[in-house]
Amino acid sequence: MQTLLFVGLAATLWSFLHSLLITHAWQRWQKRVFPTLEPFSRLIYVVYSTISLGAISYWWQTLPQTLLWNWDGPWQVLRWTGILIALVFFTLGARSYDNRAFLGLRQVVNHMGGKVGGEPGFSRRGVLGKVRHPWYTGTIFFFIFCLPVTDVNLVWRLVFIVYTLIGTELEARKLGVEWGDKYEEYRREVGRFFPW
Repeated sequence: MQTLLFVGLAATLWSFLHSLLITHAWQRWQKRVFPTLEPFSRLIYVVYSTISLGAISYWWQTLPQTLLWNWDGPWQVLRWTGILIALVFFTLGARSYDNRAFLGLRQVVNHMGGKVGGEPGFSRRGVLGKVRHPWYTGTIFFFIFCLPVTDVNLVWRLVFIVYTLIGTELEARKLGVEWGDKYEEYRREVGRFFPW
């Protein structure tokens, strides 16, 4: 039980830091204290997020686990359908987002070339005209269907699914501040996770 508590705390701490480090308040503080790092801030955030998530995921895999549910027999069809849905949303999102800006590469290249800016603008192209958060939809499906369910991965799955739901709302508020009425209209017209 203590191990599961540590797994839940680690997932919660990672989620908290992941959200904190992308807030406007953190970005303003970072710009004030480390102004020379501003063009690299998105790239640093992506690298930190990837490495830290990889590290705790590796740790979780080393823990003893009890199998709770395996996708045996006809359940395999449901599992692979869920994973396929996740991959479709990930792929459609990747085709619609400015991936170089998302990763922070565009900001670095612009800085090196003496250009200002590089943050992605508001877009409704591709799947973004039908679903506001295709990657979050894919994430939820992936966390539900990705592995046989164990006591350990059930804890981190639940934390990350709840975090994805909360993070969606936090991101919507942040984007509402950045893009104003245009984003509020978009929220009214386009479904959060699924087309409506």
